[in-house]
Amino acid sequence: MGASYKIKLSPKMRPFVSRVVRNGQVQRNFTERIGRPAGACVRANVKKGMSQAAIRKTVGDCGKAQRGKSVKV
Repeated sequence: MGASYKIKLSPKMRPFVSRVVRNGQVQRNFTERIGRPAGACVRANVKKGMSQAAIRKTVGDCGKAQRGKSVKV
């Protein structure tokens, strides 16, 4: 399944149907280069019993490590 359709809102808050790519090259590149490494970092650093603030900080730190990576081919 390469593309599907989704109802979105325009800047003037009017609904319209838009084509959405779900399995394109850019989406796959994002998953491989950013999504999986960031997810692994969060999984490794978030422990049971952590406060919400500590979890947010950990997620932010993991996201900063991925900043600047390109998803283009």
